[in-house]
Amino acid sequence: MQTTEKEIPLGPLSFHVEITGQGEPLVLIMGLGAPGDKWRPNVAAYQEHFQCITIDNRGAGRSSKPEEDSYSTARMAEDVIGIMDALSISKAHINGVSMGGAIAQHLAADHPDRVRSLILTSTFASVSNSFRRAIETLRDAIDQLDGHTFKRLNQWMTFSQITQNTKEQMLLTAEKEDMAYPYPMPHYAYKAQCNACLNHNTADRLKEIKAPTLIAAGDCDLFVTMEKTMELYEGIPDSQLYLCRGGGHVHEWEHLKEYNAATLEFLLAHSGK
Repeated sequence: MQTTEKEIPLGPLSFHVEITGQGEPLVLIMGLGAPGDKWRPNVAAYQEHFQCITIDNRGAGRSSKPEEDSYSTARMAEDVIGIMDALSISKAHINGVSMGGAIAQHLAADHPDRVRSLILTSTFASVSNSFRRAIETLRDAIDQLDGHTFKRLNQWMTFSQITQNTKEQMLLTAEKEDMAYPYPMPHYAYKAQCNACLNHNTADRLKEIKAPTLIAAGDCDLFVTMEKTMELYEGIPDSQLYLCRGGGHVHEWEHLKEYNAATLEFLLAHSGK
């Protein structure tokens, strides 16, 4: 199915988006340091039922890369609302992964009338000690390591140990794709996104999220512990939980078919409403 690319101006910034499929809008918000097109394996499953909008967050991909003090998950949620306004989308399904899920929480709490349903993938309402150490390690390492070594470090943290031991080709392919990406992220922008993650806290606002919500998590996630997954599940009224056995922080790619099936079932159950 054909993909349309657009550049959306919002004040002094410009945001790159890709639109694929038809049906009710589904906005997909990517995580730390990654462009929106990382969603393509998932869009392949969603596009027959939904109009998929993937976004390069500020600092990533082909979107603007403003100075370091302009990054927060709340501000990036307003970026998404601005993009929805520019595309004349009054209401959408939202799926955010990791930092994208943190952004999505602000969006759902601040703009409940704009959200049909919400999927929070491998994400958090507050930062655990282990997650803080991991993000601080990545933030501080990016200036000291060559690109290849940094990608290896990031993979070690994000893929489950099971995947690393049994699916080496998956890691090699991901590493090759990352190294070949033609729009590298400036180090200052990556570090600013890291700080946005570290400063995120919506724990006291979860009860304000009224949209039907699916929490999708991997039980081997080194970043987002089960304690933090349960904080979301117990804090958001009437939320549902999908737990991927053997999945790490990127279980949406490690266990692609299972994740796509579970999230698509949820989306279809809440479409047309």
